[in-house]
Amino acid sequence: MEDKDVKALLPPPSNTPYLIAIVAMLMIAVSAIVAVTLIRPTQDNSSLYVLILGSIAPTTLALLAFMKAQETHLSVNSRLEQFIRNADGRARAEGELVGRAAGRTAADERTDTLKEGRLGK
Repeated sequence: MEDKDVKALLPPPSNTPYLIAIVAMLMIAVSAIVAVTLIRPTQDNSSLYVLILGSIAPTTLALLAFMKAQETHLSVNSRLEQFIRNADGRARAEGELVGRAAGRTAADERTDTLKEGRLGK
C-alpha cells in the first residue's frame, strides 16, 4: 500500500484544539492576575503574578504535549488498523489459493482413479 493511501485514511490535522487550549490557559492566567490585583490592591503582588504565570506555562505545555501525543496515537492506530486489514486480506487470498490448489489436486486424484477403474475393466 502506498503512503498516500494511508494519508487518505487519516483525519486531516487540525491545530484548532491547540489554539483553543492556549487561549483558554492565557485567559485563566489573565483572569487570575486581574483577580489578585482587585483583591489585593494595596500589597505588592509581583510574587503572586510570577507564581500564576509560573504555574500556567508548564500546565499549558503539558496540555499541548498530551494533545500531540493523542494525535500521534490516532495516526499510528489508523496505520496499524490498515496494516491489519491488508494482512487479513492477503492471508485470506493465500488461503483461497491453497484451497483451490487442494481442490484441484483432489479432483485430479478422483479423475485419475476413475480413469484407472475404466482402464482396468
